[in-house]
Amino acid sequence: MDRMIHTALNTLKNLSANRSVRAQNMSNLNVPGHRKDTNTNFTSGFLHEDKQFDTRVFAIHDGANGFSNKQGQLNPTGLETDIAINGPGFFIVQPKSGGPALSRRGDFSVSNTGLLVDGAGSKVLDTGGAPLEIPPNKKMIVSENGDVYIEPLNGADGERQLIGTIGTSLGGSEEDPLVKTLDGQLRLASGGVPDADQGAVLSQGFLEASNVDPISELVGTMEDQRQFEINVKLISLSKEIDEGGTSLMRLPT
Repeated sequence: MDRMIHTALNTLKNLSANRSVRAQNMSNLNVPGHRKDTNTNFTSGFLHEDKQFDTRVFAIHDGANGFSNKQGQLNPTGLETDIAINGPGFFIVQPKSGGPALSRRGDFSVSNTGLLVDGAGSKVLDTGGAPLEIPPNKKMIVSENGDVYIEPLNGADGERQLIGTIGTSLGGSEEDPLVKTLDGQLRLASGGVPDADQGAVLSQGFLEASNVDPISELVGTMEDQRQFEINVKLISLSKEIDEGGTSLMRLPT
């Protein structure tokens, strides 16, 4: 019966991990461009040799830091600093800590030092990997390929000046996919970020919402709770079976 208990306990551990993932998703429901964490993926681990009659199978966490890359809804805001990626691709940013990363968060603003940053304070990098600086201007225009133009404060009406290009990348490959690192940022599995390829299509004045579906997360939480209760009952049942077996084996006095 001890193996039955350990199998149930292992399932409870996995359900607890899934609950943490769902809680993380729900907490980022209103974060622009947030990529939903996927539930823990499991592989089978055999307590004895495979294909044996008395096998006990454990679910083993495969360690993958997966996320959903489904596009969130694009919402018009009318703000010239709000930039959304329409289709595949990522912005290349420099978080406050750690190395460069990829992001879909497009709630940009100009910091007090003149740098373009997102809502989390990460610096937006250009195609050369340097922070993109935005001089004082009357208007900022961002093209679909990421070129950033401004209308200078002292310039003639309609005059535009190219000041840089927002670095974007389509992401990883099958050989080197994107994963979420421990700080929650998107990077290549091998580390770092790919070079800018400008394959993404940008839409100025739009903001991408999180791709978390709150209804599916809530339904999944309820299903996990039912599975949790079932496995707790299995542990209690195995205890009763073990006590019953011990009682039958006890010699009469």
